[in-house]
Amino acid sequence: MSSNEQIKFRTGVYFIPSLGIIKSPDSTQKLNLSEQNILAYLITNHHRPVTKDELLKVGWPDRIVTEASLFQVIRALRVKLQENSKGDVIETLPRVGYQIIQFEKREYQQKLAPSGKPKTQPNKSWFFLAFLLLVAAVGLGSYQWLNQYKKPEQINYLTKTEARGNNTLTIIATNKQDLNDLISKLDHAFLEHKKNFNPSKIQNIKAFAYKGEGLYSLAWCRVDNNQVCLPHSDFSYAIEYDDWDNFSHFLASEVKSTREDPIIQTELAREPTSQVFVNYVDGSGVQSKVVHHYISYDDSGNINYSNMSFITEKDTEYHHALSIRAATLSIVDNHSPFLATAELKPEMFHWAYQPSDIIVEEKSTALMTEQRMRDNFKTKHIVYSYLLYQQPYLDLVFYPNTGIYWVHNSVMTSELFKNKHYTPRSK
Repeated sequence: MSSNEQIKFRTGVYFIPSLGIIKSPDSTQKLNLSEQNILAYLITNHHRPVTKDELLKVGWPDRIVTEASLFQVIRALRVKLQENSKGDVIETLPRVGYQIIQFEKREYQQKLAPSGKPKTQPNKSWFFLAFLLLVAAVGLGSYQWLNQYKKPEQINYLTKTEARGNNTLTIIATNKQDLNDLISKLDHAFLEHKKNFNPSKIQNIKAFAYKGEGLYSLAWCRVDNNQVCLPHSDFSYAIEYDDWDNFSHFLASEVKSTREDPIIQTELAREPTSQVFVNYVDGSGVQSKVVHHYISYDDSGNINYSNMSFITEKDTEYHHALSIRAATLSIVDNHSPFLATAELKPEMFHWAYQPSDIIVEEKSTALMTEQRMRDNFKTKHIVYSYLLYQQPYLDLVFYPNTGIYWVHNSVMTSELFKNKHYTPRSK
C-alpha cells in the first residue's frame, strides 16, 4: 500500500497503513502487527475471498497458531472498525474465510512538525500525572459522553455446578457445547494431576471456570469447613485457547497452595479501595496483572470507579504501568444466574503500557484482554460484570472480557455491592 493513502470504510472510520492506526472522529487506535497485516491483506485482495490459511500465514509469519488466534484478531478489528452489525466491513464467508468489499482509497498527508519531521506520538511516561488529572478529565464533557453510550443486551449465561470429591466446581459459558468442552478439559487436567500426586493436592477447593470468545478463565480458593475461602489461598488465571495445554500441564504438576501479595510503591497514588491479582501461563514474559480500584460516590449515589493496572514481568517481578481507566458503576436489575449484576459506563481510558524486551506482545493474554477493555471504552460500549461469590473483604467477580477474578476489599463489604439497589440473595 502507498505511504500517502488512507482507507475509508462504510462505518466512517479510516485505516492509515503507514501509521498502523485506525482513526474515527472521537478516537485513534493503534493496531498490533497481526491486525495491521491481516487488515492490509484483506484490502489488497478485496476482489476475492481470502482463506483462513492465508490470513494465518500473513498474521503470524514466524509462528504456527490456531484459528482461535485469527478469530480473536477478526473480532478485535470488527470492534475497532466500529461494525454495528457483523459484516458491515469484514464479511464472513462460511467454510471459506473473509472478504472486505466496500471501502474508498483517499490521499493522506501526514502533518509535519516545525522541524520538517513527522510528528511523533507523545511520551506516555506521565502515567501518574494522568491519574492526578483523572477526576478533571472525567468531569469535562461528561454530558456529551453519556448521551453517546451504546447499551448492548445482557448475554444469557449457562451455569453448571458439580462436586469433585470434596471440591466444588461451577462452570460458566454461553452455550452447552462450551460448557461441556470446559468440563471435559478440566476433568482431564484433574486426572493427570492425580497421576502425579497421591494424595491429590486439589483438596477443599471452591472453583469457578468460564469459557468465552478465545478465552478461558479460572478462579479458585481453598475453603474451611464452613466453605469460607482461607486467606491467601485464592488464585485467578486467564488463558487464551492456544495456551490451554500449557495451563493444563500447570494444573497437573504445579498447583500452589498460597499466594503472595505483590507490593507496588507509588508516591503519587493513595492506597486502593480494593485490589485484583490475575495470573497468566502464556510464554509472553508477563507473569501477572495487579489492578488497584478506587471508589467514591457522586451526588446521585452512583459509584465513580477508577482503576490503575500493572503487569508483572516473569522472574524479575518488575511492575509495568499498563492503563488507567475510569467509569460510573451502578447495580441494575439482576436477570443473570449470578448474585448481582453491575452496569459499567466507561468514561476515560489512558493506555500507559511501554514495550519491553522481556515481553512478547503477540503472546500476552494480559495485553489482549486489556485491549478488549480499551476498545469498549473507546467505542463507549456499556458492559456488565457479575458477582459470583461474596464473603467479608472478598468478592468473586465475573467480567466477560477479562474473565473471573477475586477482588480484595479494604472494607468488610465492598463499596460496589453494598449499593442501595442490591439486596444479597442466595443462589
